Amino acid sequence: MALFYFQFGGRDRDMTGVECLDVAEARNQAVRQLGGYLSENPGYAEEGHWRVTVEDANRRALLNVIVATVPVRGAPDE
Repeated sequence: MALFYFQFGGRDRDMTGVECLDVAEARNQAVRQLGGYLSENPGYAEEGHWRVTVEDANRRALLNVIVATVPVRGAPDE
């Protein structure tokens, strides 16, 4: 097990971290955290895109999980 930190773009720094088996499990954890955050804070989705950076125990960035809202070309305005 290794310690990973999950930094949401534009949000407070993760000071706790989570133990995961490997980077693949840490990526899945980042996806779960982002999904949970979006379900609890739906207004965050209006910002257009969201990024969670997965960092190792030394706070080195390993990967980004990115979700974006992109309007479909030609879609009617609401």
